Amino acid sequence: MTLHDEDLTAARHAVEHLFGQSVLRFQAYENLMKAVISEHRLSGHMFDIEDIRADRVVKTRQKTMGTLMSEMIGSFIVPEGKEIQCEDREDAPSVALNFQLSFTADDFARIEAEHRDLVVLRNSLVHHFLEQHDLRSVEGCLVAQQTLTSALDRVTRAQNELRCWANDMVTARKVLADYILSPDLDEFFVHGRVPWHILTVTKALHEAARELTSGDWAPVEAAVSWIEERYPEEQPKDYGCKTWRQVIHESKHFDLQVRKADGRLKAWYRPRDRSVTHR
Repeated sequence: MTLHDEDLTAARHAVEHLFGQSVLRFQAYENLMKAVISEHRLSGHMFDIEDIRADRVVKTRQKTMGTLMSEMIGSFIVPEGKEIQCEDREDAPSVALNFQLSFTADDFARIEAEHRDLVVLRNSLVHHFLEQHDLRSVEGCLVAQQTLTSALDRVTRAQNELRCWANDMVTARKVLADYILSPDLDEFFVHGRVPWHILTVTKALHEAARELTSGDWAPVEAAVSWIEERYPEEQPKDYGCKTWRQVIHESKHFDLQVRKADGRLKAWYRPRDRSVTHR
């Protein structure tokens, strides 16, 4: 065997090694995508949720990398302001989980371009690599090595980024699980007692009181307008109440008082823990 033949053989071996590394890394990246897609969104009747989850995992495993990418971008990874809300169900006890990561428009555009390009890169690598590279010469093998090294670097960066997002989702799920198992939720589901002290609506009422207090008391009417502007999703009906005055009364976090002013009755409220009101 000539020196040239030895150099070519070594060059080809290097290409094969890099090719194998790249394909394996793309498969690991794809498997991580499948794990994220199958777990980030789940909804259904409470008693069927485990079967629904198992079915979702099976169906996700059968999807191509391109389909997975289309689901990940816009469902798990979304631009700010485009978050998807879970649909409410009233026909039976149900569970709805939806984990999303939102990014600024610029960051989202970068992430989308980088990760979608990986689908094209992977398909080119698997289906057209031998067409695009001449492995009959040392020079051709060196060019192929450069292509593979670049591909390996790109998919490794994307996999590390996706792994960080997946870890964030796992952390969020643990926090949610701890919350669901907390005594507050047990009191709510078993005894029907609303855990007012941990609810956003109570926080919003405290904030409104802090902003609008005249003396010790804040006008309920003004507080409602303040909350509707900053917390539009908060509504009394979500807590089994017909009015904001009922929310204030039922929470037992506030004193409520009705006074006559300008010829009409007006409601005022104040936090029972005054330290929460004052800055």
